[in-house]
Amino acid sequence: MSAKTIGFVACLLILSIAISSCKSPAKPKETTSMKKIDSAVVKEPENKNTDTDTGKGASVPLTVIIKNLASSTAPVIVGVYGTKNKFPDPHGQLKEYKFKPKGKNLSAKITDLKFGTYALAIYQDLNSSGKINKNLIGIPTEPYGFSNNYKPKVKAPGFDDCKFDYSAKTNSVTITMIK
Repeated sequence: MSAKTIGFVACLLILSIAISSCKSPAKPKETTSMKKIDSAVVKEPENKNTDTDTGKGASVPLTVIIKNLASSTAPVIVGVYGTKNKFPDPHGQLKEYKFKPKGKNLSAKITDLKFGTYALAIYQDLNSSGKINKNLIGIPTEPYGFSNNYKPKVKAPGFDDCKFDYSAKTNSVTITMIK
């Protein structure tokens, strides 16, 4: 064996030892309660970081209209974020709703939010994996969208890019999916 070959084999051996000694991160425990709202499954984190009280809903529900769905049957996941949540981190949501469409457009009502300032991040879970699938560089491979129809150019949007006020007068949000 040549010195180059021995050096290469040694590097491979060191790399394989280093990789095998790495521990994969522990999967977080599911610590959410589930309840049904307007034919949607709602996932509420127990440790909410928010300044918006969601104990009792407002008298006028928030209507979310989603257009341009890729599938008429795949579930649509709607993440709701308050001003103090980590937008658009899926682990930083205030609430998560799962709706089943019955066509290429969806109109859903959310009845358990107080009036306030929110942002929405949504995706259509085409393969029912329970998470948004992304390519190697982090771009979603499943249809997605944000409130205010924000279209990311280089990086994910911030809360201010997608925020809207939910009140008795403004209680509808329309989002067109990005495919």
